[in-house]
Amino acid sequence: MSLWRCFITLLLSRSGPLLGSCQVFDDSLGHLRVDLASPFLLGSDLRVYCHINKCGWRSKVSLVLKPKDQWKRDNWIGLDCSSVVEFRLPDVQWPRFDLICRLHEDSVVYVVGGIDLHGGWPPDKPENITCETTSPSPWVECRWRAGRDTHVVTSYKVSLSSENGTWNWTSEADNVALPKAKLDVNQRYQLVVSADNRFGRSRSDPFMLQSARLLIPQSPHITQVYFGNSSTLAAVLRWRTPEDLSQLSASVRLRPANSSSWEVREATRLSQDEVRVDGLEPLVDYQFQIRMCTKGTSKCSKWSSDVMSRSPGKGPTQPLRVWRILSNHKSSSLQTVTVLWKAPPPETFSGQVEHYKIDLGRGPAVREVICTTSLCRFPLKMPSDLAALAVSVVTTYGTSPPAIVPLSLSGDLGPALRLGYPTANGSAVLVSWELTRPRVPGSEELYYVLEWTSVPVGHRELGWMQVSMDQNNATITGMSLGVRYNISVYVVNTRGVSTSSSILAYSGQLKPDAGPRVSVLHHNSTHLLVQWEDPAVERQRGFINNYTIYLRTPHVRSQEIPVAVAASHQKQARLKCPLGSVAIQMSASTAAGEGPRGNLIYSRPAEPAGGLAMLVFPVLAVVAVLVRLACWSCVRQRIKARCASGVPDWLVEKLPKPEKSQAIKLLEQDAIMSEPSFSDTDSDPPLSPISFASGEDSYPPVPPLQHRAKPKTSFLEPFVIATLDHSYKPQLTVAPQAEPPDQDQTPPRGDDSGFSGFGLNVGNLLSSLEMDSSGWPRTPGSDCGRDNWRDGEDHPPAVDLQGDTVVEVVLTGDYIPQICIPSSGRETE
Repeated sequence: MSLWRCFITLLLSRSGPLLGSCQVFDDSLGHLRVDLASPFLLGSDLRVYCHINKCGWRSKVSLVLKPKDQWKRDNWIGLDCSSVVEFRLPDVQWPRFDLICRLHEDSVVYVVGGIDLHGGWPPDKPENITCETTSPSPWVECRWRAGRDTHVVTSYKVSLSSENGTWNWTSEADNVALPKAKLDVNQRYQLVVSADNRFGRSRSDPFMLQSARLLIPQSPHITQVYFGNSSTLAAVLRWRTPEDLSQLSASVRLRPANSSSWEVREATRLSQDEVRVDGLEPLVDYQFQIRMCTKGTSKCSKWSSDVMSRSPGKGPTQPLRVWRILSNHKSSSLQTVTVLWKAPPPETFSGQVEHYKIDLGRGPAVREVICTTSLCRFPLKMPSDLAALAVSVVTTYGTSPPAIVPLSLSGDLGPALRLGYPTANGSAVLVSWELTRPRVPGSEELYYVLEWTSVPVGHRELGWMQVSMDQNNATITGMSLGVRYNISVYVVNTRGVSTSSSILAYSGQLKPDAGPRVSVLHHNSTHLLVQWEDPAVERQRGFINNYTIYLRTPHVRSQEIPVAVAASHQKQARLKCPLGSVAIQMSASTAAGEGPRGNLIYSRPAEPAGGLAMLVFPVLAVVAVLVRLACWSCVRQRIKARCASGVPDWLVEKLPKPEKSQAIKLLEQDAIMSEPSFSDTDSDPPLSPISFASGEDSYPPVPPLQHRAKPKTSFLEPFVIATLDHSYKPQLTVAPQAEPPDQDQTPPRGDDSGFSGFGLNVGNLLSSLEMDSSGWPRTPGSDCGRDNWRDGEDHPPAVDLQGDTVVEVVLTGDYIPQICIPSSGRETE
């Protein structure tokens, strides 16, 4: 069998292919039979037989009920392919359906046969029989309720009987028209309706018919439909009827053009032939019908023919919600007023807003303002004695009533405002208030105005709402977390606007995102007085309930000391603090938690003015005494001797100096007798000649390296002048006049300088003089001033070489001489 035949068979069988198989119609394989003929009584049990003439091994037969596969049953057939497969369908409730028998072999599904079945119900008892007619009508129309659908052809028989005879009429529907000429007005009739179909018969109860009671008003004829100006969109219907309208009432029903169901509306009777229907939607095509009913009875006319009319657009019918903000700057003639209003809700009008009209109420002073947002504001200047102005909205379908904006102040106290509880998500807050003052005679309260403004003013968010007088609370929505709001409430009456009652509130608090700025006012050794400034309002993000001050010393391992301080208006705190310098930081906390710390500062305690002087002066005095004692050689020597007498000798014994050794002494004697020989590379250049400043010739010539002088006979001794050239740096050796030093003598002091005769340098001249200055006299006859030595500004330094000879050293050019002073072997105590 070709694929084309398979495709055509699928279309004819109204069944799609199974997964991975092809469905083919082949009536040669068998046929389908049902034990009940169609139509059958619904609720019966059906037995369906599939006769299979040809089949393969392990084939399968299925029975499918269409449409939508509401029932499906599979069955296997055995080796005997001539057997009949039986299916049982219990309590069938489907009025119309198809049964299909299928044979499954391999991947092919064969449609063996199919049958279309039709079921039905017996007729219900006819009920609610009504008969009616009008004056000009030649017919009497009777109707009844037939009951449920039988799904089969049902005929009705109407039997009308009286004393004069019986008349029968048949109908295929649930109504019948009887000729009025057959009926006598004074005669009573009995009417019975019988229903009949193939499943059964039914009969109604007798209905008593009398011609005088069958008369109903005639159906009216709608002549005009127009839409009037009322608070809600309304349609006005006018009609015409030959009946007496004074004894009739009107009923209206309507439906949109795209609807199939009628809606009966209550109508307001405007006149005998005019009614109004309210609550219509704008810009909708409506179908209207009307009927007339006799007053005091249930006799109503038939519905009139429908009339279609399109409702117009709806204009705003309610005044706008308005408010105002008065400027603080007010002159004698003009004041600045910012008028606030809210756009009308879109569902209250149709069309578009053209503009808003602000009427000052004085002549032609009308401003037309265009605003495209839901919250509108407009500043203007007006006379200061103006008590009120009016604002209205103009749309494409009308203008709203004017809304009065009060400008004058009533002088009354505002309601007492109380804060409620914020919402869970922090976007709204509930506030309530109470009007505590007594009502003023002759003053009628109109409404409350709730106003809220975000803080600070630089980031201002202004919101407001009108609240009716029968409310004392309201929920403010659209608020932001961590933003402070100033909420105020006013009461508006016929005399003006009251004063405000205000509170500060948050819809939800957050942690601060900045810390206070702290400074130190006073700091002593035990206490610390600090002062701080709160962060900006927008950074507080909540009400600050306490502060934490952190103290820490500059030491690396010091521990931080937190001090909690309650919130106060003084913004100051006196704290105990550790000794020394202190590092200070501060944080603020709200109900949400602690915020970050502010600036870090360091502070050290201030010293008292008298205490510093009391400490410095004794220290200076002690230092001065010590300096004086150090310069007073006699006292120093006496103290040294007293200390040496009380301690062991080894503690004060001085170590011998190398220049006092025996080898050094032999070298000095050898230097006196003969001139030392030096190598070419290590010898110093020849010494410069030395001449005496005095004229005495009794002294023998002085050897080049050492000079022995006679004992001095007076204080005035001759001077030895050494003249040095620019490049020569001699060593000047002056031998003392006294005897050779004793070997058992106490070694010289550490500050005396002695050198050998082999040209050992002392350093520069000044350092040598400073070291040996203890033995140099300043003035004749002075024993205690040996340590004082001064360089004259105009004379070369004078050096007393153990009291023997004063040598005057003249420095020429940039030469810096070196002086070697051999020890005399005597210590001056």
